[in-house]
Amino acid sequence: KRNIAADIDQLDAIIDKFMDYARPGDVQLVPVHVSTVVDKAISQFRDTKRIRISAKLPIDTKVMADETELGRVLTNLFENARRYGRNTYTGVTNVEVSYTRSGSWVILSVRDHGPGVAPEKLHQLTTPFFRGDAARTAATGAGLGLAIVDKALQRMGGGLELANAPDGGLVAHIKLKRAP
Repeated sequence: KRNIAADIDQLDAIIDKFMDYARPGDVQLVPVHVSTVVDKAISQFRDTKRIRISAKLPIDTKVMADETELGRVLTNLFENARRYGRNTYTGVTNVEVSYTRSGSWVILSVRDHGPGVAPEKLHQLTTPFFRGDAARTAATGAGLGLAIVDKALQRMGGGLELANAPDGGLVAHIKLKRAP
């Protein structure tokens, strides 16, 4: 019975993810304090044996975003890091959230210290249902997390760029318009 319940829970989670992906594109863009949304998303990941997230963000930086959508973007990125960005020695995922400004844009960077992704597969990570390599395929989930992130950021007039950090790990760069 426990296995059936677990399977049902997993199917529910996959359907929720699919609904997130399929959600129509109407979002309300308003000035949003980045640090507030990041802190709220971080607070959902309290298990420090599995993931530790630190953020270095100024309190006054605002972007044009839909607060709920931006929260969902961050939660998906943290979840992705928790699953795939573990340090091979400690088994803990360390994530850093930082930011830079580039003209009228704010770029949030979410970085883990895991194995990263084969460079030729980076552009496929936002394809619905695509999963990276064998290590990633063993994980449970719908293969929709990064596709949802990409689509949500597009709806908010921003973008997503994925890259391998020079010294290991995956970095997701979230680009959003700076609020006036």
